[in-house]
Amino acid sequence: MRCIGLVLVLLILAVHSVAAQDKATEKTEPMVQKAPEENDASRLICKTAKETGSRVKRNRICKTRQEWDDMRQNTNKQLDDYSKQAPPNPLPSTSG
Repeated sequence: MRCIGLVLVLLILAVHSVAAQDKATEKTEPMVQKAPEENDASRLICKTAKETGSRVKRNRICKTRQEWDDMRQNTNKQLDDYSKQAPPNPLPSTSG
């Protein structure tokens, strides 16, 4: 009778250790994530900008590629519009 009890305990321990090994291999397997492509519009790009009025403080700005492109186009459009405008108060002519 003692022999059967010992065999059962060993069998339970063996099953438990196999189950624990299965769980351990599931947890240690690395998750593979694909990096976004270079031309992907949703790719996050971070830039560092100096803060105005400070010599050392810098701000990190993170936006998607599409947001950076939109901001650049908007800035260029504003500069073009501004350069096409006539000066509000031209200097008086000195000739004459």
